[in-house]
Amino acid sequence: MIIATGADDRFAMPMSVALYSALTNMKPGRDVSLYILDGGITPENRRRLADVLHVDRVNVRLQWVKPDLSRLSRMKTSHAFTQATYLRLLLPQLIPDEVNRVIYLDSDLVVEKDLFELWDAAVNESPALAVQDYSFPYLSTVDWAGDTYTKRNLPPDSPYCNAGLLVMNLDQWRSCGLAERAMEYMRQFPQYVRWADQDGINAVLAGSWRLLDDRWNVMLAGINLYGQLNRPSAEERRKAQRQLLEDPFVIHFTGPVKPWRFSHYGRAYSRFFHYLQQSRWFGQFGDIHELMAHTWKIHGDSDDWMRNMAKSVEEITEIVPEDAGLILVDESNWPGGLLEGRYVVPFPEANGYYAGVPADDAAAIREFERLRESGMNFIVFVEPALWWLRYFSGFNRRLRGSFRCVKENERLAAFEL
Repeated sequence: MIIATGADDRFAMPMSVALYSALTNMKPGRDVSLYILDGGITPENRRRLADVLHVDRVNVRLQWVKPDLSRLSRMKTSHAFTQATYLRLLLPQLIPDEVNRVIYLDSDLVVEKDLFELWDAAVNESPALAVQDYSFPYLSTVDWAGDTYTKRNLPPDSPYCNAGLLVMNLDQWRSCGLAERAMEYMRQFPQYVRWADQDGINAVLAGSWRLLDDRWNVMLAGINLYGQLNRPSAEERRKAQRQLLEDPFVIHFTGPVKPWRFSHYGRAYSRFFHYLQQSRWFGQFGDIHELMAHTWKIHGDSDDWMRNMAKSVEEITEIVPEDAGLILVDESNWPGGLLEGRYVVPFPEANGYYAGVPADDAAAIREFERLRESGMNFIVFVEPALWWLRYFSGFNRRLRGSFRCVKENERLAAFEL
């Protein structure tokens, strides 16, 4: 089996966890060729990675590849998406021609299943196998792309994939020049690129890639939207989300809230620290909570907003029981995947998505009553959404006059319905 990944030094540690988790979940005696595209990893971290990946149960052939980053010089970058984000587009040229298939893994995930089961999946003539994105399931829901997809005569209902895990048919990528076409799309429409190379990949693979079982890429940032496509009732969606989190094959820490940066210890996040502890990247830590504190001290986010969000998550999980329905006000400001075990609906809501600020108090109250009558149990305002209670004074009076406020401080206000 061939696995490939790539990162710069910022993601060297989480990449080691992703790869270690993949190797330790394989059956003993497996043979694995592992290509790491080095986007600027220090010699010290390369040594640590090699130590982590020396796993007795499988036979690993580790190959470091130093890409020519100048090929990515015109790609749109940001603090979240550096040049290293685009490294997967260089795989078809950097991996030997005799290799016709590869499993690509992002650096911000953990693997809970033997990847050989994925390796055995039939690729046939498809350029890739992937999981449909929960947050942006179709090209038509990628609203920042303007009319670029229609200009390319792509059907609006073409599924949009998350590129964090791909089974890549390299023969197809090479013969059709797919990587070059994706880069050309991003050079031509930089103003429409939001999710880096994922947008370019979807532009050139639209309608030709094939769907994997959703469990192969459980995206935490979009988990609250899972089930919107084919499960009409809130209870069905809640059950589907719970089942997905109970048996993930790959847990993908999408969005800005990464376990090594954000002091939160939910079930899915605990799996990252489980593998980090076993990998001994930081040496021997017998107590996982000491390891967490050590990790956050080195890699944690110093941003006040992130610290307040972490505290808010702790408070909400204390207030709202698992399996409860939670209305989260102004969810556009909230990183998903944090409130595991709770069914979260944005407010206001339309087809499962945050629908924007209501026109007035009456509209806010109507939307609230609709969601409450559907079976939701709590409504929570988390800073910066506390302004809603000041601006929508009638809505505020309705809540305080009819429901118990179970928590209120400078970070949040929560009402039990």
